[in-house]
Amino acid sequence: MTAASPRIVVHVGAPKTASTYIQRRLRANAERLRKSGIYLPVLREVAEMAGNAKLLPIALGQRPSFTFQRAFPNLDTRALDPERIVADLLLDWRPDSESVVLSAENLRPVHAARLRELLPANRPCVIVLFVRRQDRWLDSYFNQMIKTNEIHEGIGAFLSKILAGTDERLCRPDWFAHYQAWRDAFDGCKVVFYDEAARNIFESFFTAAGLEPVPDLIDIDRAQISMNVFELGYLLDLKGPIENAEFLRRKSASEKASRRLAIRDNRSVMEDSDLVRLREAYAESNGRLLEAMRRSEDSSLLHIDQTRDADSYISLPDLYRSGAYADYRKAADAIYTRLKLRDRFKSLFKRSS
Repeated sequence: MTAASPRIVVHVGAPKTASTYIQRRLRANAERLRKSGIYLPVLREVAEMAGNAKLLPIALGQRPSFTFQRAFPNLDTRALDPERIVADLLLDWRPDSESVVLSAENLRPVHAARLRELLPANRPCVIVLFVRRQDRWLDSYFNQMIKTNEIHEGIGAFLSKILAGTDERLCRPDWFAHYQAWRDAFDGCKVVFYDEAARNIFESFFTAAGLEPVPDLIDIDRAQISMNVFELGYLLDLKGPIENAEFLRRKSASEKASRRLAIRDNRSVMEDSDLVRLREAYAESNGRLLEAMRRSEDSSLLHIDQTRDADSYISLPDLYRSGAYADYRKAADAIYTRLKLRDRFKSLFKRSS
């Protein structure tokens, strides 16, 4: 199979490895890519989503995230048929002259065998998996789940939930298990190490997928959705689920306060015990993956921090005791009060009119 030969490319994530950037840049260049023999199908009912195959894992039995449910309240996910979704995605594909790209960062190892059954057996398939060292990955994943109002617990409890593996909506960063499941189902899996490829994510994706480079593609800004530690602490201090409109006001207030006070503190709130648990859970898996990739000498690619230092970590109690956080909290609360009053006046005006 030559680099230019048509194939099915399945980008399976993992989450928090620039998947959204890859998906949005593919979408921004869909017409130009198709002229170059790369087809990116889009399902009409979820066209505003970045990942064009995000309905697949839900159809394969995974519960949708709360964010997905809020975005598509009228979509009956229980009625989704994976065979129909695959058929719709491949309906306009020209397999003799085009490669087709399917991207969904929430595809899991449990989906691999069934997806292999659903895709055409007579066409070559390439699986692309991005992986990231688990401490940095956990920080980013936790940050996103707090920012989207998906979870409300601290990072230690969130890690416990991931390690338990009882919530199918959550990714478990056992990268060798991911690699092994996709390799076994598809006779291969291309692994890209995020920290190694971070400066050239899109090019690294094309290389792993075996796609010929397409010149002069439109670039897009890398989405920066991570909160600084002050914003994270502020939302964690809400202590429990709150109605989404109220949460969004709090989040907006936290962001405005950060800009006003020029806060750029991105330290992690993981404790030493969290790092120990990550190492104990994934060190062996990381070693097996590096060995399978013949990258054993590059152990730093998946190296988990051994200790916490002041430059990279801070405990939440220390954050909350700091004068800087007190000033930030005062500013955020004042902004929140104004936002709440504004929304109340808007609501009263709509009722009166």
